Amino acid sequence: MFPTLYRTEHNACHGQRPRRVAWTEDLPKDLIGVVVVPLRFELQRDYHIVADRSLGLDAQGQACFCAFRHVETALRSEDDEFFYEAPVRIETVTAWRLPDRRWITSHKVVQEGCSAVVVPQLSLCEGMPR
Repeated sequence: MFPTLYRTEHNACHGQRPRRVAWTEDLPKDLIGVVVVPLRFELQRDYHIVADRSLGLDAQGQACFCAFRHVETALRSEDDEFFYEAPVRIETVTAWRLPDRRWITSHKVVQEGCSAVVVPQLSLCEGMPR
C-alpha cells in the first residue's frame, strides 16, 4: 500500500480557525451572482511537491468549486555553493459550477522570466475538471 500524497483539511476543524478560500478571486465580477456558492471547503496539500487542491461543496454536498495549483521548482545558486529551490512554472486551474451543471473553467500558466500580466483562459465545460 502506498501512503496518501495528500492531507485533507476541512474548513470546520474542531478547535481550529477555519481557513478562508478566495473562491471568487479569478471569477469575472459579472458572474459572481450566477455560479453556485460553496458552503464548505475541503483543502488538500501534497507532501512531496508544491501542489494543492481546494474543493467547494454546496448544501447537498455536491462539488460546485474546485481549484488546483501546481508549482514546478528548480535548484538555483548565485555562488555555486548554496542552492535553493525557485519556482519556474506555476499552473492553476479554477472552476465554478453553474446552476445548469456546466462549469466555467479558468486556466493560468506563469513561466519563469515572464514579466507580462497573465490573463486566465476561460472556457465552458460539461464536467468538473480533474
